[in-house]
Amino acid sequence: MVEYWRYPFLPSANTYLEGLTLESLLEDYFYSEARALAVARLETSATTGLIDVEGPPVNDEADIVLGYVISRLILAAADNQALINYVALSEARRAERFFDSETDEDLVKVINALEIITVTLEDNQFSMNFVDYVKAASKLREGNWKLANRGVQNGTVTLDRETIVRLMREVIRQHLEELPEAPVEIKNQFEGPITDLISSVSNTFVERIGNLQNVVGERQAEAMKELGKFDLVKAPPCFNLNLLDLQAGVNLAHPSRFFITTFLSSLNQDSESVMRLFATAPDFKESFTRYQVEHISGKTSGTQYSAPKCDTLVSTGVCPGPNALCRLIKHPLSYYRVMAESERPTASRMERILLAALDRDSYPKKLLEDNMSKLKDFKFDYLDNPKKMKLSLAIQEDIPSLVEVKISYFNGRTYSVDVPGQDKKLWITRAAISISDKNVDYECLPLTDWKIALPIEESHFKSNKIKLIVKPLEVRYSSEETRKSFIILDTVKED
Repeated sequence: MVEYWRYPFLPSANTYLEGLTLESLLEDYFYSEARALAVARLETSATTGLIDVEGPPVNDEADIVLGYVISRLILAAADNQALINYVALSEARRAERFFDSETDEDLVKVINALEIITVTLEDNQFSMNFVDYVKAASKLREGNWKLANRGVQNGTVTLDRETIVRLMREVIRQHLEELPEAPVEIKNQFEGPITDLISSVSNTFVERIGNLQNVVGERQAEAMKELGKFDLVKAPPCFNLNLLDLQAGVNLAHPSRFFITTFLSSLNQDSESVMRLFATAPDFKESFTRYQVEHISGKTSGTQYSAPKCDTLVSTGVCPGPNALCRLIKHPLSYYRVMAESERPTASRMERILLAALDRDSYPKKLLEDNMSKLKDFKFDYLDNPKKMKLSLAIQEDIPSLVEVKISYFNGRTYSVDVPGQDKKLWITRAAISISDKNVDYECLPLTDWKIALPIEESHFKSNKIKLIVKPLEVRYSSEETRKSFIILDTVKED
């Protein structure tokens, strides 16, 4: 028989809720012991990372199960995913301790009672469907946890007891991290009782509920400050989204941690600064994290690992999906370098824009020199509050204008140009753009600044209007042809 005081998260434990109303559970004196156990459950989780609630005969099984349910209500009302993740790990570790004392047969009963995966037992070996295994082990470290290293026979994976216990800790953690937000009507109706329960918890837990986001923000700000000149704006989506998860208290899978470490190390960030980023992870252990970071960065191993290519990030699930720039590059470090375009000297930026506009197979030295001599005084900055105009008028101005347009054409491309007299290629990632404010399209000079190009591409994809700062420029394309086009200086965010 399953002991629910050990595993109150099992669906069958809900029999203790039959006939109960939420009002009585939160307010009735009869359930005051259950509410006290809910507070104790969360309190010990917050202070020690473990949940220490004694079972029968010290505490009644029904009170323990109801206390668990109330603790979940408190977490849902607190609406803090980082805190939910922290407690989920504590609950999973508690269950893992009880798994160690179960017989093999009883362990299988508990696992199957969870109704997430199905396990069978034969000759002291535990077996499960390979699909269940892949899902359960998706966030565990590489190596032995890889399906290829487990062996699959007839769609079944066979595991020993130690492995199944560790795997179930992961299954429970993932399961308990999925906590729906409390409906607004319940929050409003029971705001008083739930607030009182939260207030009953020790200062440690209250601070964790009330201030965790601030603490996370402070840790993130401190860690990012330590990263020196590293610029999040230039980082690819794969880095930014995984970093956001990490700072929100999500336990990242090993491929994501490996990527964050190698990406930052490749940008010359020291291992101490990189390690601080992992401090908000629920399973953070300084000694282990330090060993991993210093090994990957080459500080202790002597070999610095390279950041994975985009193909690898896609296959390992690190890539959240590409944006327009991602589709033009093959490596996250290339993304970072392309996004640094605006930091180049003005002459270098203009040279690259002109090369993209002239679009020659070979380096057009004479044409470049002619154009650069005319544009030697050009500046990419502009005065605040430029005058708003229609495109038909803005094209006649010699100063920047504010225009509200639709993007009628957008195309990205990455290519290289051989530079005469130099044993290197000049790589350019440009966006070809046309804009329209009615039915007339106006060609723009190619954009090489993707901090500007990305919101323009998004506007084009959504068929939305966008506000731009533009300025007309004349470019000589040959000895016989000179054309006037807009150069896009910036995008303007809506208020």
